[in-house]
Amino acid sequence: MSALGIAVVGCGAIAASKYLDNLSLMPEVCLLGFLGGQADQYRTRYGASGAAVYRSLDELCADSRIDAVCVCAPNNTHAAIATACLNAGKHVICEKPMAIDEVDAQAMIIAAERNSLTLTIGHQARFSPAAQALRRRIAQGEFGELYYVRSRMLRRRGVPTWGHFLDPVVQGGGCLMDLGTHALDLALWLLDDFEPLSAMCATYRALADQPTNANRWGAWDAKSFGVEDAAFATIHLRGGATLELACSFALNVPTDHENDVTLCGTRAGAELRDGMLHVNGVRDDAFYLDTYPAADDENEANRRQLADFVEAIRTGRDSLVTAQQSLAVCRILCGLYRSAVRRQPVQFD
Repeated sequence: MSALGIAVVGCGAIAASKYLDNLSLMPEVCLLGFLGGQADQYRTRYGASGAAVYRSLDELCADSRIDAVCVCAPNNTHAAIATACLNAGKHVICEKPMAIDEVDAQAMIIAAERNSLTLTIGHQARFSPAAQALRRRIAQGEFGELYYVRSRMLRRRGVPTWGHFLDPVVQGGGCLMDLGTHALDLALWLLDDFEPLSAMCATYRALADQPTNANRWGAWDAKSFGVEDAAFATIHLRGGATLELACSFALNVPTDHENDVTLCGTRAGAELRDGMLHVNGVRDDAFYLDTYPAADDENEANRRQLADFVEAIRTGRDSLVTAQQSLAVCRILCGLYRSAVRRQPVQFD
């Protein structure tokens, strides 16, 4: 079977670390095209013999050697790029968030379905060994009926100081759009419930005017910080569970909490945190707490998602992250921002 021809749109840091570093090690793909950003450098670094640097999206779409496209461009361009590629007959894996509004996300799905192509979104947290192990235990019924979940992506000081992360027009939001999308997708997937009933959210620009070199990537520019630095939400789901979501670029907490999940069920509870899975409950009239190693390996998660994308294209099966699920994530995020602006709950039809 011939290798899949892959092109990348948006040749920046995420394209390299999350996609190209891993795709370049996969014998079943061939990196044949690069557009935008550091395209020339990336062709030299990652490209196969004959790889192209495109000067336009139309040029990429016209290249018959390309089977699939990784969209790593700014958030507000995701939908237009992905839709153009899908309409040109290319499968697409798009970096999160799917889009900055649900109308654009729906247009992406329509294009994928019309052309019978794979469309998936870069929600790699589901693919971590820890999340996969927890999902198996949930499926086995160990925790009974889950009715409360808390999902957190909290950074003590982790404000991104490059790219467009602090630009509300390009990004569509701040930490909720960037980090909250991961925390939300992971929680909904663990619950196996992507149908919201209602939600309430509050966003804050609380520490944005206090730049510091203690930040993970050095001091940020407060004047260009146009998005929220913290967001907190409560979401009620159709299946009956309550989901609490918390995310931040900067928050006065003693330590970071990334991909931190707490699950409470009718039989037992679980927490993923600090590289460990903690399972608790009552057994023989006594409390128990069992702890297991559960490393959250982001690189391994990225590799697994790309392998899943390739296999979905090869076999025609759904990818683990379906486009409809990612549309639900986008829809909820948009609802949370509406709630924050209105300072009142939102209802989902």
